[in-house]
Amino acid sequence: MAQIKKESKIMNMKLDKTVYDKLDHFCEETGLSKTAATEKILDKFLTEYFDRPESKRSLFYAD
Repeated sequence: MAQIKKESKIMNMKLDKTVYDKLDHFCEETGLSKTAATEKILDKFLTEYFDRPESKRSLFYAD
């Protein structure tokens, strides 16, 4: 059965080696591809970020 193609954009980026190593370990442990893991991680982070009131939208804000 063919997979349904989702709309996507290509993104190329450089990651700090320590961040890449953590992502690689995460993917080995979970069985997710780097693409799927990155999508899930970014979606969770950005959803939580935008769910906060604008006055509390900061990378360093803690409840």
